[in-house]
Amino acid sequence: MTLMKKLSVATYSSLFVALSAASMQTQAVEVSGDVTFVSDYAFRGISQTDEAPALQGGLTLAAESGLYVSVWGSSVDFGGQGTLELDVMLGWSGDIAEDWSADVGIMRYGYPNTEFEGSNFWELYGSVSYKDLTLGLAYSDDYYGNTGNYYYVYAGYSLALSENFGLDFHIGQNEYSDDSSASYLDYGVTLSTEVLGIGLSLAYIDTDIKECTLCDSRVVLGVSKSF
Repeated sequence: MTLMKKLSVATYSSLFVALSAASMQTQAVEVSGDVTFVSDYAFRGISQTDEAPALQGGLTLAAESGLYVSVWGSSVDFGGQGTLELDVMLGWSGDIAEDWSADVGIMRYGYPNTEFEGSNFWELYGSVSYKDLTLGLAYSDDYYGNTGNYYYVYAGYSLALSENFGLDFHIGQNEYSDDSSASYLDYGVTLSTEVLGIGLSLAYIDTDIKECTLCDSRVVLGVSKSF
């Protein structure tokens, strides 16, 4: 990442923090969070735990205006090159019209105990939802591992099967502008429910990447508790 890009990202994030802090000082702030266990942490179709289970958790502070600050963490396994992912998000979400909503922000992906260059990176994200359909875009000017410009275009659809069961469909295109051969598609479907206040999910996840064990199709079980 060039110095100018670093300064630009730092400026945006500092401004966002200042605006968020100013807003939250004058508004009621809601605190929410969750703790989750998954049988495999698959990020955009690729296992981040060498196909092993992961423990995850998040905390969000949200103001009435829609501004929010979130921290999210997960155990990871990069073959001895890191065991923790810790992300910070600053954003805004809310209704923009009848049946329409939006979510925009900036996110810092951090790997505190990973030492190789380019492991930490910034990403801008945004999505628009109409009822149960969501279209989104994420962009990084220097993605994980110093791979340069990266775009993630995705779509999701949520279907209520019954009062207690839901089915979520997802498809996303990972586009590497500096190396188009690395670009790939990920997709999946997730069945979810809640039993005695515990969230349960069963997901099928896959990519179109060939000859990659960590990118193959997989079934992921999730158990979560929100508070």
